[in-house]
Amino acid sequence: MLVRKLGLLSFFLGAGAANAQAPSAAPAAYPSHPAAVQQRVMPGGSPQGAHSGRYSEYLPAGYPAQAAPGQPAPVAAPGQPAPVAAPGGAPCGEACPQPCPTACGCYPNSRVWASAEWLYLATSGQALPPLVTASTTGGTGALVPGNTLVYGNQRVNNEFRNGLLVNAGIWFGDDRRFGLEGNFLYLGDSSEGVAVSGSGAPGTPLIARPFFNAVTGLPDSQLVAVPGSLAGTVTVTGQNSFIGGGFNFLHNLCCSPCGRLDLIYGYQYFNLSDDVTITEDLLTTTATPGGLPAGFRFQIRDNFQTDNSFNGGVIGLAGERQFGAIVVGARAAVALGNMNQVVTIQGTTIATPPGGVPTTGVGGLLTQTSNIGRYEQNEFAVAPMIGLKLGVQVTKNVLVFGGYNFIYLSNVARAGDQIDLRVNPNLIPPPNGLGGPAVPAFAFRTTDFWAQGVSAGLRLSY
Repeated sequence: MLVRKLGLLSFFLGAGAANAQAPSAAPAAYPSHPAAVQQRVMPGGSPQGAHSGRYSEYLPAGYPAQAAPGQPAPVAAPGQPAPVAAPGGAPCGEACPQPCPTACGCYPNSRVWASAEWLYLATSGQALPPLVTASTTGGTGALVPGNTLVYGNQRVNNEFRNGLLVNAGIWFGDDRRFGLEGNFLYLGDSSEGVAVSGSGAPGTPLIARPFFNAVTGLPDSQLVAVPGSLAGTVTVTGQNSFIGGGFNFLHNLCCSPCGRLDLIYGYQYFNLSDDVTITEDLLTTTATPGGLPAGFRFQIRDNFQTDNSFNGGVIGLAGERQFGAIVVGARAAVALGNMNQVVTIQGTTIATPPGGVPTTGVGGLLTQTSNIGRYEQNEFAVAPMIGLKLGVQVTKNVLVFGGYNFIYLSNVARAGDQIDLRVNPNLIPPPNGLGGPAVPAFAFRTTDFWAQGVSAGLRLSY
C-alpha cells in the first residue's frame, strides 16, 4: 500500500509518465559537434556505431549514451528518441526517463531564493470587561438597569492590519535534495480605544467607571464626571503587537522537474504583546461633600501588560507544483514548545490640591497593592501554521503570487483577561485602613490567539 501511495504522489508531481528504462547512474552529456561530423572510423577499422567507448569526444550530440560498467544500455521507448540527460535539470514539462531521476533534476531549477510577502491579516483580538458607563438619571453609574455601558464588554485589536513576511533559502548541491530556509514575520501594531469626557455642567451625563464592591457585595462605580461638581475624562487604550521568525531544514521526499514535496523541520519563535491602559483626569468644579475644595485634581492610571514568547521545534510538509506558467504551493506545519508568559500590573494616583504639591499613591482603581506586580509562568503550547499559494512564473527568475495564511497560538495571556473588576474601596489611595478582602487579585488567565488573512508577494530565485 505504501508503494502504491508513493507512486500516486510521484504521478501528481509529474515525474512518473515516462516508460523508458534508464540506468541508475546518470548518462553522460556529450558536447555538441558540427553537423559535418557524421561518422569516424575507429582504430582497427571499426565503424563508429560499434565504438568501445574510446574517442567519445568525436561523437555527435544526442548519440545514445554508453552504459556504465555492469549496467544495461539505455533503450529508447518505441517511437521516442533515446533518453539523454538534461544538464542542470530538465525544463518543466520535458519528460524524464524514470520517476524522480537525479539526471532530470529536482524542481526548481535554482539554488537560492528570497521572497517578500505583504500580509493583510485579522486577529482574534483581546476581550475587555465593562470599563466606562454613563447615566442621565443620577445615581452612581454602576452596572445596573437604567445606566448605559459606553465602552467595554467587547473585543478589541481584532481588525485587519498590514504585515510583512520575508523568506529566503538555499539548496545544498545541484540535486536540490536538501536545503535551509529562514523567515521573519511582522504584523503592524494595533491600537484601539476611546476617550469619554464630561464637563460637569448641569444637565450633562454622569460618567463613571464600574466595578463590583467587594465590601458591600453590590455593583458600584468610581465617578469621572458629575453634573455640578466634577469634570473629568476617562481614556481607555488597548494595544497589540505580533512578530515571529525562525528557520527550517528542507529534506526532499519526492521531486520531478515540475514539482516537489519536502519534509520541513526546524525552530520557530513568536512574540505576542498586549497593553491595556485606563487613565482618568478629574477636576472638582465646586467643593465636594467629602471636603475637597474646587480645583482639586486627580490623575489616575491603571496599566495591564502581557508578553508571550514562544520557542519551539517545527515539523511539517511543504509542496509546490508548476503547470506551465502557473505555480501552486501549500505548506502545513506545527510547532511544539514553551510559552513564556509575563504579566505586569501597575497603577498610580496623583492628587494635586489647588496651588499645592502633587502627591503620588500606589494603585489606581483596578490596580491596587493586592494585584500590582510582575508575574511569570511557562506553559506548553502548540502553534499550527498553514499557507496556500497561487502564482505566475512571469520570468525564469521571478514569481508573482497571492495566498492565504493562518497562524494559531495556544496558552497565551492577554492583557484584558487579567483585569479583575472586584475592588475593595478601602484600598483605593489613600487607603483608610478599614481592611477587607485583598481584591482586585491576580491569577493567570490564559486563552488562545490566531491570525489569518490574505497575502501577495514576489519571489526571486537564481
